[in-house]
Amino acid sequence: MPLFLEILIRENGKERWVDSRKLFKYLLEDYSKVDYKGKLVDPYNTRIKKFYSNIPQELLDTWKKAYPNVDIKEQLKKCEAWLLSNTNKAKKDFKRFTNNWLSRAMEFGGNIPIQVDTQIEKQIKKQQEYNRQAEIDSAPQEWVQDLLKKTKENMSK
Repeated sequence: MPLFLEILIRENGKERWVDSRKLFKYLLEDYSKVDYKGKLVDPYNTRIKKFYSNIPQELLDTWKKAYPNVDIKEQLKKCEAWLLSNTNKAKKDFKRFTNNWLSRAMEFGGNIPIQVDTQIEKQIKKQQEYNRQAEIDSAPQEWVQDLLKKTKENMSK
């Protein structure tokens, strides 16, 4: 047998008893601005799983462009796991939560190595050329030996 509760309400100074189910239904529809039309709201865990299994490709592409140094698929799994494990910190907007998560992942360095920038490549080539030129311009080995020999003789005097 279902539980039946009545609630005493005061409307325009007059008190009356109302069916609690009707009152809660009215409040839910009025304050959430959603017409459920007899449908039940999915449990929180189900809504999380539905969101993360049906993310539109367009949104995934946008996130990949916005966060190039982040492995989006790996981070989405972490987001979902966090939401499922922290139901006491329930979120309403999974898209916003995920975007903030990815933003933080990007700030902390992400996890995909960024391709070496062309400026860095130019600097490396410049250093290699400098090293090669230094080897060409260095003194012959005989000169170095003579210099060491003369230095030792001068130090022993």
